[in-house]
Amino acid sequence: MSLLKTVKMQAVIVLTALAITACSSTTAPSATEIKVVEKAVMPTPPAALMVAPVRPNPPKDGKTATLLEHAAEFGGYVAELENQNAAWRDWVNSQAEVDGSEGAR
Repeated sequence: MSLLKTVKMQAVIVLTALAITACSSTTAPSATEIKVVEKAVMPTPPAALMVAPVRPNPPKDGKTATLLEHAAEFGGYVAELENQNAAWRDWVNSQAEVDGSEGAR
């Protein structure tokens, strides 16, 4: 075995012995008080807020009627997104009122 490997093995043995000795020599309990902090639990949002609106498929061709139809469908999709976004904000604000944390934001 090379000298370097022997020195490394001896170092590992010494460090292991020191760690075991340090762990077993601390029999006295810690004087530091352990504080338990409760983990916050997020309330479950309403199911309607968890359903994403379905994005319309892109138009199949460039005809005027097809593009106008797609524009109307896409406008409805954007309106649904805006309504859902507003509903999320309303829900969060109502939760803040329940928790008493509306002034914390």
